[in-house]
Amino acid sequence: MREFDLLNRVFAQNTSLPASVTLPPGDDMAAMRLALHTSTILAAADSVVEGRHTPLGGDAYAMGRKAILRNVSDVAAMANAQPLATLACAMIPAGTDEARVWRLFEGLRETALAWNAPLIGGDTTVVGAESAMSVAVTILATPLDCNAALATRTAARVDDGVYVTGSIGGAWDRATGLGRHLDFTPRLRVAQELFRTLGSRLHAMIDVSDGLAQDLGHIARSSSVTIDLELARVPIASGWNPRDAIAHGEDYELAFTAVGEVPAMLEGVAITRIGVVTSGEGVVILVDGAHRERSTNAGWEHVA
Repeated sequence: MREFDLLNRVFAQNTSLPASVTLPPGDDMAAMRLALHTSTILAAADSVVEGRHTPLGGDAYAMGRKAILRNVSDVAAMANAQPLATLACAMIPAGTDEARVWRLFEGLRETALAWNAPLIGGDTTVVGAESAMSVAVTILATPLDCNAALATRTAARVDDGVYVTGSIGGAWDRATGLGRHLDFTPRLRVAQELFRTLGSRLHAMIDVSDGLAQDLGHIARSSSVTIDLELARVPIASGWNPRDAIAHGEDYELAFTAVGEVPAMLEGVAITRIGVVTSGEGVVILVDGAHRERSTNAGWEHVA
C-alpha cells in the first residue's frame, strides 16, 4: 500500500470526527477546541507490538483496538479525567497486505471514537519485512474538575483501604496470546464515578496491566508506604491459582486506595477491598493466612 493512498483514505473519514476537532488530519498539526474552564492537559502514551501484546498474524483490527483501550485505561487511572483525543504512529512491515493495514487503522479510529477520544493525527512508516507490525498511541485528556486533585500513585496514605475493580487473572493465554485483553472495557466510567462519589477520600490509583502485586508496588514506592495485600480477599478469575493470577498481568482493572466507606459496586462493576496501607518502606507484603512475604516485583514485564 502506498503511504499517500492510505492517508487519503484516512482523510476521507474526517467528516466523522466531532465538531470539537477544528482542524482534522491532513495538515502538519490537528487542532481541537477546548472548554473555556480547561487549564490542564493530561497526556499518556502506550504501544502495541504484534507478537508481544497481540498474537502474530491475528486480526489487525484487534491490535488497533487494544492500542486505544490501553491508553483509555491510563486515563481511567487518574479518576478525575476524561479523554480528549488520540494520535497514532504505526510501523508497517514492507509487503503487508493493504486490507490488513486498513483493518489496523479502522480498529484505531472506531475505538477512539467510541471512547470520545477521536484519532486526530499520527504517522505511518514502512519498516523491514522481517519486523513486527506495531503502533504507538498518544492520548490527550482533560480533568473533569480542574479544581480537584488527580488520583496519582503518590497519594496513598497510611490506614487507607486498598481496593480493586472486577476480577484478577486469566486475561490472556500464554500459549495462544488470546483472551479478554484483546477487547476489554477500560474502567473509565467506574473511575469517574469513584471520583464523584468519594471526592477527596479517593487517594492513589493505578490501572492493573503488569500484575496486581507489581502495580500495587508502584503505588507503595511512589507513596513511600507499605501495602498489605490480603490474598484471600482478591477476586480471582475462575480456574486460576491466586498467586499466579496476581502476577499474570493484562487485567486492565483499577487498583486504588481510599479512606472511609467505598461502594461495593459502581457502573455494574464489583469493587473489592483487598488490603490496607501501612507505614513502611515502599513494598507490597503478600498476606497469605499467617504467612507474610514481600511480593512487590511479581508481575509481567513488557520488555523481555
